Amino acid sequence: MLKTENIRIDKVNSHVTLNFNMDMYNYHAILQASKEFTENFWVAVYGSRNDKIIINLKPKPEFINDVDLEELGYEFYNYTLGLMHET
Repeated sequence: MLKTENIRIDKVNSHVTLNFNMDMYNYHAILQASKEFTENFWVAVYGSRNDKIIINLKPKPEFINDVDLEELGYEFYNYTLGLMHET
């Protein structure tokens, strides 16, 4: 299992967990990114808009062999930042 401060990768169960500090990220951007990732991934959102949000991303079966989980985690963060920049 690869673990950094904000990204935890579980290769055995094929999912990545992301931790968002709400002092740095926009709640609505996180939810929008989560919604847009649901086409290819199972997305679970936990936490409070005032404290910390935890996102769990798991590739859907048809995409599971085509996804680098670490890259997926960074892509989600970058996408969220891009949404924040647009507003």
